[in-house]
This record gives sequence, structure tokens and C-alpha cells, in this order.
Amino acid sequence: MKKNVLSLMVAATLLTARLTAQVGINTANPQGVFSVDGAKDNPATGTPTATQQLNDFSVTPAGNVGIGNVAPAARLDIVGDTFGIKKSQGSGSWDNFWINLSDSQAPAIIASGADAGLQFKVGVNTTGTYGNGQTLTTVATMTPAGNVGIGVAAPTDRLDVNGKVRVRTISPVTDNTTVNPVYTDTNGVLVKTSAGETFGSVVSNQSASIASGATGTLISGLPNRGIYKAVIIVGDGCAHTTIGEFRVICNAFNGYFGIRGVTGLLSSSDTKAPSFTETNKATTGVTWPGNILCQDGGDSTALDYTLTMPNASTINITNNGNVPRSYRIILTKYN
Repeated sequence: MKKNVLSLMVAATLLTARLTAQVGINTANPQGVFSVDGAKDNPATGTPTATQQLNDFSVTPAGNVGIGNVAPAARLDIVGDTFGIKKSQGSGSWDNFWINLSDSQAPAIIASGADAGLQFKVGVNTTGTYGNGQTLTTVATMTPAGNVGIGVAAPTDRLDVNGKVRVRTISPVTDNTTVNPVYTDTNGVLVKTSAGETFGSVVSNQSASIASGATGTLISGLPNRGIYKAVIIVGDGCAHTTIGEFRVICNAFNGYFGIRGVTGLLSSSDTKAPSFTETNKATTGVTWPGNILCQDGGDSTALDYTLTMPNASTINITNNGNVPRSYRIILTKYN
């Protein structure tokens, strides 16, 4: 009986020793609780070099698994250039998903054989495992044609969005910069009027304050052969605001450029409209008969001005009022 007890105690001790020992395959120097040295190139002692580790497989006491890495810092820590998943052993260059890190400046995620596109799906409940029982929503799709769909399983355009689009930040353009509007066709696709047209483009510039009787450049650098609707806005310290509308042709050929007043509005007067004096094809004087005095020192002439075009690309303004004023011009292009 004593002999049997002694034998059991020895067996238990040996079993415990084996269970708590590190296990190494192709190496007498295991780096974790389980280590495989695929090329049998690890040193007898110490830590293998980075090159030697590339053919190693290691499991740490924490349960982390390393491939090409004997000290994995995550549940699965892989070192290498290419990592892939095949649907089956018969798969060749199709029906597989892989990551290529060979170019450190441009790593790639590749889905071969994804004829209908690579889809990203999200589940909305907590039932099931690996999608079983989950309600999955396709939130994005990328097709081999380069189309990206958001909320669309089969995008037909470079960016195909089903739903509202919100842009949180838009950079404003600098002064005297042309911006072109976009429209939507019957399918909701964004379009311009046509490839060769710039109808509806807007050019704006905020001028500096111009002293009484002085002349300054309101805008310059307008493209040759452009035809515009120009709106000029000027106000005073008493919230009186005027909007004058003009037509402008910018054609340098034979000096065929000009400006002409069309209509306008004075916010504080029943008279409303301005009076235009068309001195010549490139000069238009503007007076506001209904303007009244303002506490900023402006008299009835304080909002009056004259527009001149010294050349096809420039519009100057002369302040005909008795106090300094700031003017703003907005141009909408017709062609």
C-alpha cells in the first residue's frame, strides 16, 4: 500500500512538472509556454533575432499568439508582409482576402474575386455568433470599378450615397475667387451645367473702405469674354442698405467691354429704386433719391457712387457721398 502511494505521488509530481514546463518544437529554447521554430535557426539561449523570429510561432502565458514574433503584445500579433484568408484550398488568386504591407508607404487591403464588391456590414443586436441571428446592415460597399456606396449595396457612381449628407467643415474661398455651383439630375447625381460652361459661377470680393470723393478698385482679374450679373451692396451706420444690380461684359477685343445699371433697392425708402446715369459704355453713376440722413454723418448723397471699367478685367468705384463707405461686389457669371 505504501509503495502504491509513493508511486502515485511521484507520478503526480512528474505530471505537474510537465504541465507547467515550456514546450518547444524544433528548439530547446522556447520563448513562451509553447514555441515552434520553423527553420530551427533560433539560438540555444537568449532571444532570437528579428530575422530568426520570422519563422516562429509562440504562445505566451497570457494567451497571446505571435506569428513571426516571440513576444506578442496582442491576442494575435503577426509580423510579416502578407497575411491572407482563403475560402478553400482550391482557391487561387481569387476568393481570398489579404493584407499586403510590403510597401510601408502604401499598405493595401485586397479582396480578390469580389465581383460584387467588398461590403462592410454592422449588426444591430446582441444575439448570435459570427452573424448568426444578427440583423446585419450593409453600411458601405466598394466595387472593383472603384465605386463606393454608403447605404448602397451596388453603387453605380464613384460615390453613391443613400441618405442625407452632412459636411461639418467647409473652407471659405479667398476674395476674388471663382466658385462654380453644382446641380442634381433626376437621379440625384451631382452635375455641372456642362463641361464647357461656367454659368452660375460666382466671384466675390470685399473692398476696403473708400474715402469720400476717392476712387478704388472694386474687383480686378476678371476673365476675358465673361458676361456677368453684378450686385453691389453698400450701407451705413443706421442700417440703411442698398443693393444695385448691373450687367457687365468683359471682352477685351476692340474694347468691347461695358457696364450698365439695371435695378436696385434701398431698404429705408419708399422710393426704393436708384437713378442710373449712363455716361458711356464703361461708366455708370448711381444715386439713391430716397436716402435720408444718418447719425454716422452721412447726408442724402452718402450712398451714391460711380462705377467705371478702365479695362475689360477691372471695375472701379468712386465714392460720391460725403463720408467713407465700404462696398461689396458679387458677380454671377452668365457664360
